[in-house]
Parts: sequence; C-alpha cells; structure tokens
Amino acid sequence: MAAPVTYDITVKGVMMWANSELEHVGRIVSVKDKRIQRSYAMSTLNGMAHLKDALYQLVNDPEYKMHKTDLLKTHNAVIRTMKHLIKDFNLDLETIKAFNTDHVLSDLKYLGKSNGTKKRRV
Repeated sequence: MAAPVTYDITVKGVMMWANSELEHVGRIVSVKDKRIQRSYAMSTLNGMAHLKDALYQLVNDPEYKMHKTDLLKTHNAVIRTMKHLIKDFNLDLETIKAFNTDHVLSDLKYLGKSNGTKKRRV
C-alpha cells in the first residue's frame, strides 16, 4: 500500500482551491451540450476528490485547530457537491479510480450510488 499523500497546502490556499472548484459547478450547468457538461463535471469531480483529501488533512492537523470548524464545513460542502455531481450528471467513480494509478486519493466508496443516502421521493 502506498504512503498517504501530503498536500502541503495552507488554509488560505485550500480555501481558494475550494472556491474555485465550487465555481466550476455553476459553470457546468451554463453549458447547453450535455456531453460537455458531463465531461466538465467529471473533471471537476476529480479535482474535488483531491480537494476533499487536502481539506481533511488540514482538519486533522493540530497546527490548524483554530481553523478546524471552517475547514470541516468546507470539506462537508465539497462532499455534498461531489455526491450531487455523481447523481446529476450520472458520473462513474470507476473512471476516477482508474486514473488514480499512483493511489493518491483516499477511499471513494462512500460517494457511490449505493452509499445508503436517502432517495428523493417524487
């Protein structure tokens, strides 16, 4: 098993990264072509997979305990957004896992379609 990746990022840097990734979501829906939307969503999902790991590292770093609440709030927002991207654009996590050949991402199983989340009633 590979050693965990260290993102070595500052709180300000990771928050700027989060803002950038979350802005992408708004841009995705502004594109009319569904194929481009899906491709853009997949790229954003991959970036967010790294972002969630970087945020989580800082959440658990004692040096950043004064920022823990904000970091955790952002981490949770990223996770929710990732789940929406997967559902709304019918993305396949296996594609993200296939590109994770260096094993830099943490476990993504909980983001899958059978993750026990409530289904919306129609």
